Amino acid sequence: MAKKGKVKISKVKRNNQTTNKMRKQGKLRLQRHRNKAQKQRQPTQTQEPIYSSDSDAASGDEWADMLDEEEQKYILGRIAKQPNLLSNIPEENKKEQKKPKKRKITPEHTKNALSSDSGAETETDNSDVEEKYEAEMAERPAKKLRPLLPIKTKDGILERSEECEDTDSDEEQPDEVPEPSENKEESQDSDSGMEVAGEELEGTDEVVTAVQLLAARRDKLKHEKLRIGALCSSLLENPERKLKNLYPILYLMDEHLKDGTPNLVSVRKLASVSAAEVFRDILPDYAIRHQDYSDVKLKKDTLALYKYEKELLEFYKRYLQRLEKAASVMRRKKGDNRQLEESETSLALVSLRCLCALLQARPQFNYAGNIAQTVLPYLASRRADARDTVTQCCQQVFTDDNKGEITLKIVKLINHLVKKRGTRLHPGALECLLALRIRDVDLDAEADLKHKKKQEEKHKKRIVNLSKKEKKRAKKLKEVERELLETEAREDSEARKKQLTEVTKTVFNIYFRILKTAPNSQLLEAVLTGLAKFSHVINVEYYSELVSLLSRLCGDGEASAGLLGRRARLQCARAALAVLAAAGDALNFDPAHFHAQLYANAINVHAGGTCSEARIVLEAACEVCARARRVSPLVLRALAKRLATLALQAAPHAALAALHIVCNLMQSSSSLQSLLEPEDASGAGRYDAQCGAPAQCGAQAAVLHELAALRRHYQPALRQAAGTLLARAAPLHKSPMHIYDEYDGSQMSFKPAITPPARVRQRPAQTAHSAWAQRDFKLHCEAVEDTVQLNILFA
Repeated sequence: MAKKGKVKISKVKRNNQTTNKMRKQGKLRLQRHRNKAQKQRQPTQTQEPIYSSDSDAASGDEWADMLDEEEQKYILGRIAKQPNLLSNIPEENKKEQKKPKKRKITPEHTKNALSSDSGAETETDNSDVEEKYEAEMAERPAKKLRPLLPIKTKDGILERSEECEDTDSDEEQPDEVPEPSENKEESQDSDSGMEVAGEELEGTDEVVTAVQLLAARRDKLKHEKLRIGALCSSLLENPERKLKNLYPILYLMDEHLKDGTPNLVSVRKLASVSAAEVFRDILPDYAIRHQDYSDVKLKKDTLALYKYEKELLEFYKRYLQRLEKAASVMRRKKGDNRQLEESETSLALVSLRCLCALLQARPQFNYAGNIAQTVLPYLASRRADARDTVTQCCQQVFTDDNKGEITLKIVKLINHLVKKRGTRLHPGALECLLALRIRDVDLDAEADLKHKKKQEEKHKKRIVNLSKKEKKRAKKLKEVERELLETEAREDSEARKKQLTEVTKTVFNIYFRILKTAPNSQLLEAVLTGLAKFSHVINVEYYSELVSLLSRLCGDGEASAGLLGRRARLQCARAALAVLAAAGDALNFDPAHFHAQLYANAINVHAGGTCSEARIVLEAACEVCARARRVSPLVLRALAKRLATLALQAAPHAALAALHIVCNLMQSSSSLQSLLEPEDASGAGRYDAQCGAPAQCGAQAAVLHELAALRRHYQPALRQAAGTLLARAAPLHKSPMHIYDEYDGSQMSFKPAITPPARVRQRPAQTAHSAWAQRDFKLHCEAVEDTVQLNILFA
């Protein structure tokens, strides 16, 4: 184990801590005005020196006589290849000679110097400018360079350094190696040149206009579009080999690029949507389950597939993490009232749509549960578009799910959300539960299973008497059939039934909790709608308790006065009547209270603001019609009269469905036929339409006078239905709610579509001509034209 104690830190880090501390306390004196430059380490540049003809002549007198011709040629060749060979030879008159002005040596100057011997250094014309630069440099503080590790090139070892902040710490001074005076001057000159270049760049900067910024953004966006498109297309051509193309796509989803500049929001959106489309195409429909094959020798193809699936999962995980981070902007904590920017909100919505699209496309793939756990909390979001996106996603998943695993996961998450948020939850969070396929559950599965076992036993007895060849053939056929079932992705009926049972329990747990704890919440409408739809799968033990609870909610007593509105009362009546229709004879309960609620509130439904309540009334009337044999004929007569009145003031599609229910009621009870015979109702009392009790309104004296008005309705189908009802003919073989949806014109379209009128051919236009009323006057005018000469002279 390591020794416990203070953590060792480097000398440089300790100096930086001391400097920062002194700077905060105000004790640090910044050395801004120093004429002397500090000792600096400048990287030695491998510049080729320029030799003049004078220096060659002077040096030639010293060593030319001592060498042979071959040795002279060899040394000259070496000097041509390595000009630095004699650069360190001291000169005698070096102190007496005046140092020439230094200039920047470019590769072109070096080449010219090597090609010709007359390349003596001369003073440039920019001496005044250089003096000005040196004067400015003298007033500025010298930069401090920190040495870096050298690198090895083909020309030799190149030392490097980088700029760092100037500090007054004396601990760093001994570490610096003193350099010759020439190197100091060279470093000063080079530093001054860099500063001047920076000043020139700053001085030449122009003001960037908005048009230039927009043009640069457009060019950047166009470039990234082409890049993303090329990466995605090449990846889709061969995913096994081009999976690495996801690296730059995921990089473009980051908020900042590698150089620290912020990334464009439009580029991030494009990268997110493109990657979502790519994953939807390349992801399989099954979950990838990997094991440790490190000790197992695999085939080449199997190993390649294993590596590909492993990399695919890794990229998919990174992509989901980026989407979750971008979408989490809309999830605020309690008390967070910050105003979000429009760009952040739009990016969050795009990320949320990508997550929902992946969940819809691949609900059985890996991380589907994680996506659901990330997406479901947005059902409680303040933004309606985010809630609608998640609701549509859940509805699509419920509709397409064949296994039930992801459905159970989502329903449990909604249950947890209801527990956590309570009455603050938006009612749209429970609307997605209406898309569950609980209604399609086969309740006779046990009988089918027993029948299947009997058939298998008979088949087994028949196989016993088969020959070996026939048994072998039957075995192969059975294996082929099993493989075909696997390719069709058929799940075991028992496993699916177990999943649906858990889903049903969780859904009704949500509904019962809201009915008991928060009957006044805004979630009550979605709960009552769900109870009416899934009433047939409720356990018989809960029927009595549920009906009693609904009766208390829509009661007229003092405890429940003003508790619910008209729409909620209608929904309670619909749910209770649906439960009673599903229970059949198993529940002994008098539904007179719910009949009264339906009859009293149906008169207020019309084609105006209460048009949406017509569907609730019609569904409740259908439930009454389903159990018409257990209902009093007087109540059925009153309900038929109320539906005929509703048809006069409702929309055409609702009126058509109401007439269809009236026709079904007449067929179920022969006593309702007298509604079409006004003579039989005379002397039997008076019908009171304002009475709220269907059994006390005098329905025995009611007559369907409304059918006479409906026969002259502008809707052709409604006119035909009224005539069929008066003629006591059979109605259409369709359910009332199917007719309601089929003829619904609320989306500003005719249902069914009306054929356009035939095109009328236009007659050709006739040429205009004059006509004479008196023939004698016509002859007189023609005679005058013939005799009179009309010669007009122009002056």
